[in-house]
Amino acid sequence: MRIAIDAMGGDHAPDEIIAGALEVLPQLDKDDTVLLVGPQETLEPKLAGLAYDKERLTIVDAPDVIGMDEKPVDSLRKKPRSSISVLAKLAKLEKAD
Repeated sequence: MRIAIDAMGGDHAPDEIIAGALEVLPQLDKDDTVLLVGPQETLEPKLAGLAYDKERLTIVDAPDVIGMDEKPVDSLRKKPRSSISVLAKLAKLEKAD
């Protein structure tokens, strides 16, 4: 299974999202992978130096960030490379389960 997670979704993102992904990874089947979807330039430094299986947890770059004050529909149209948009495309293309 390929589990895609919106690393920028939530009030405490991406720190809590990363922590949760790292916590659950060892509990998943060995063939399962986690895709953290979000700005690579933000996520890479946060993962640097942390111990995890780099073959099972990867970053999918989604450089556009939707702010909490933005209108959701407008943001999805104006920011096609946002984490939520990229995540939906991964699911549609069956690159995430």
